[in-house]
Amino acid sequence: MKHRGIILLTLLTLLFFYTGLKVSQVYEHFGTPFTPQKRWSAWLIALVFVFLAIGWQFIYHWNTEALDTTWFRVLVWTGSICLGFWAIFLLFSLIFDACHIIVLAFSKLSPSFINSLSPDPERRKFLSRCAGIGLAGISGGLAGIISFAGFIEAMAGAKLKTVVIPIEDLPDGLKGLKIAQISDLHVGPTIRHSYVENIVAQVNSLEADIIAITGDLVDGSPESLDYHLRPLQKLKARLGVFYVTGNHEYYWGVENWIEKVTQLGFIPLLNQNRIVEHQGIKILVAGVTDTSGHQFLDSHRSDPKKAANAQEQCPFRLLLAHRPDSCFEAEPFGFHLQLSGHTHAGQFFPWSLFVRLAHKYYKGLNRHERMWVYVNSGSGYWGPANRFANRSEITLLQLSKENSTKASEKV
Repeated sequence: MKHRGIILLTLLTLLFFYTGLKVSQVYEHFGTPFTPQKRWSAWLIALVFVFLAIGWQFIYHWNTEALDTTWFRVLVWTGSICLGFWAIFLLFSLIFDACHIIVLAFSKLSPSFINSLSPDPERRKFLSRCAGIGLAGISGGLAGIISFAGFIEAMAGAKLKTVVIPIEDLPDGLKGLKIAQISDLHVGPTIRHSYVENIVAQVNSLEADIIAITGDLVDGSPESLDYHLRPLQKLKARLGVFYVTGNHEYYWGVENWIEKVTQLGFIPLLNQNRIVEHQGIKILVAGVTDTSGHQFLDSHRSDPKKAANAQEQCPFRLLLAHRPDSCFEAEPFGFHLQLSGHTHAGQFFPWSLFVRLAHKYYKGLNRHERMWVYVNSGSGYWGPANRFANRSEITLLQLSKENSTKASEKV
């Protein structure tokens, strides 16, 4: 854990210096000559911006009681929007700068070709400088547009997504069984009481037989978030509301959170299962702890084999696992369907294009050998209030009796 802190601090320092260089580049365009005073002001702007983007998260970790103070709410919303802008700006800038470096390298390798385009060295230097400044401007403009649009989408809340799951040899009595999934709600600094109320109202309107909460429910302590979590007590499902831990619960004291979700009426599944009945047919509902759990508590090592262990035969076996990668260990134990989250499907464009590099299954319905894996894109968001081109979702999964591997998804 100590090494992770060092890596994080190093990364943030590098990102700060890169941001400072980009601000300096823009300043250079508007200031002639580029005086030391202007250079220092550029770095000061970068410092203030980086503090706004990430400083509120450190303050919140140190003092969760600040959550409902006016000054902190202003800081959080400002910082959250800045963080979204920063993440997009950095990505575009890195891509554009990489292209610019390639062009410069090509000019060194093929000077005759570059000279034929512009024989004047001073002009070439001027054009190169303008290109760098122009790319910084384009990066900032794109980041601003996407941040604004993504904020609007985040504030619109979660959409309902209906997914039909075909299960071979499914008993007639389980056809049409309804499972509602919430994942990665991240109740905390910006996702608060009213947002949670809307989620609960949408889920309850589905009249699901089972409600599955697949981790990362919160960001904060049970005491600081008590008021904002109260609507979750109203979640109702005939066969139960089941919960598994995500990685964020461990950041805030997982044992306290397990106690809290139990008070809310949820059934936590920590490498455990429960057998419930629907129309006289037994269903195994299992859950594993987050795969990072053992780094915080030895007893929380994810164990699909233990979660699958049951004395009774069940014609439908459901697994709740925060991370979709759990399927690689879980599939041999006879689960028909795994419900997961964690990835946020990249949360917002253009990061949504890169999430597939980190996860084999990162969004929607997937087939892993004999088991279906559904990955919820997140019912809330984390960090930036941004869901551009990737809305938050509540998922309604319905079982279908079909001897095929075809499934359907509908928004």
